[in-house]
Amino acid sequence: MVEIKNIVFTSCGFNLIKHTMCFINHLLPLKLKFANESYIALVDDKKTALVTFDKDSKSNTRFKITKLILEEYCADVSKQLINFVISKYRAQGATSFYVVVDEKQADLLNIFKNEMNFRACGFEYLFKVNCPNTTQQIYLRPFKQSRVNEIRAFYNENINSFNKFLFSRENYQFSNNFEKYVFYNDDETKLLGYFEVATKNCEDFYINFSIDYAYNIYIIDAIRFICSRLKQKYKNFNLYIKVKDYFMNSKELLSILKENNMEFVSKSEILAKDYYREVKENNLFKNAKIIFNDPTTA
Repeated sequence: MVEIKNIVFTSCGFNLIKHTMCFINHLLPLKLKFANESYIALVDDKKTALVTFDKDSKSNTRFKITKLILEEYCADVSKQLINFVISKYRAQGATSFYVVVDEKQADLLNIFKNEMNFRACGFEYLFKVNCPNTTQQIYLRPFKQSRVNEIRAFYNENINSFNKFLFSRENYQFSNNFEKYVFYNDDETKLLGYFEVATKNCEDFYINFSIDYAYNIYIIDAIRFICSRLKQKYKNFNLYIKVKDYFMNSKELLSILKENNMEFVSKSEILAKDYYREVKENNLFKNAKIIFNDPTTA
C-alpha cells in the first residue's frame, strides 16, 4: 500500500526552525505559499519516492517540478505520487505543471512522457559563460516597478503563441528577489530587452531573459554588463545563460552564443501538463463552460 505525505510529517531530519517554516508553508493556500513543497511516497513505511513542486516565477497557478528521487523499480509509485500532488494543487486553483529534463535522462523522460502523459512543448539550452574582459557597449538599466506593465507585455509578446498560456507572466511575477535589468533605446522610448539574474547559493547565477528580435546581437553586450556587475560583488562565481525555444528568436540566439564560444552545457526537454479553467465571460454562450483536461489525448 502506498502512503503519501508532505515531507514535514515524516522523519525528514529538519531542524526545528526549518520544520516549523515548512509546516506553516504547508498550511497556507497556494497564493500565500512562500517556499517549495516536497511530498514523499512510502511503501510499507519505507521511503520510495520524493517529489518537489516549486512556484514558477512566483506564479500562483503554474508549478515546476524541481526534484524527483526514486528508489529503483519505483516508476509506478512516482506516478501515484506526482498525480497526488497535481490533484491536490489543482483543487486549490493550479492550472499548469511542467518539468525540465536533460535529454540524456531517458528513464526520467519516459516517466513524464509515457507514464504521466506530459506533453513536449519545447527545449531549454544551457550555456556556461566565460566572462569576457571586453568592455560592454550597452548599459542595462535597473528594473523599475513603475514600468512593470510595459515589461510584462514585452516579455509575453516574445513567446510563441502556442506556448503563451503556459509561460506568460502576470505583473506580480516580476516582483521577485532576483537582480533585474532592462535594455532600452537611447531615449528610453522603446523596451528592447529584459534580464533576470537568479541564484540560490550566491555562487551559481543563471540569466533568464527576453530580447527584441531585431537586437539579438546585443545579448553578448548584456552578458558582459552582467558579468561586470557580478565581479563587483563576488570574487568567485559561475555564470550560466538559458535559451528557451518557446521564445520566437531562440534559433538566432543559439547561433550567436555558439559563435561567441559560449560553453554548451546541456539541452533539456520541457514537458508540461496544463488545464484550462472554467471560462465565465459575457459571450454568446452565457451558460457554457470549457473544461480541458489532458491535451495529449487529442
